[in-house]
Amino acid sequence: METITKIETRYPDCDRMGIVHHAVYPIWYEMARMEFFAAVGFSFDNMNALGVNPAMVDLHLQYKATATYPQTLYITTKMGEYAPKKLELLYETRTEDGTVINTCRTFHIWTGPDNRSYNLAENQPEVFEKFRAASEN
Repeated sequence: METITKIETRYPDCDRMGIVHHAVYPIWYEMARMEFFAAVGFSFDNMNALGVNPAMVDLHLQYKATATYPQTLYITTKMGEYAPKKLELLYETRTEDGTVINTCRTFHIWTGPDNRSYNLAENQPEVFEKFRAASEN
């Protein structure tokens, strides 16, 4: 399964040269991640209600080209590796003509209400099943 998040660049996202600042991409990837989780069927509202959090422990970005204002971008999000206690997400940002602007990998560990490592398969088997199903699509 993959989701596509549409991003409209804003003037405040850019540096003085009109190029999207590198610090904006992690915010956009969080937006894309929220859409991905909602599409899986485990939105951030659901997570918050259960006290579950996909804590990010690694973020790797690779800049390939520049994005500018005004420009429409599309972020494709899909799952990489996953297990009961961890999840990897992969992102790719493209322009309307298909040019790859940026790629990203985030790695998350599931934490529970006590902010400790959380086994999603044991504690929320129906939710873990949703991620298993999403990995096959």
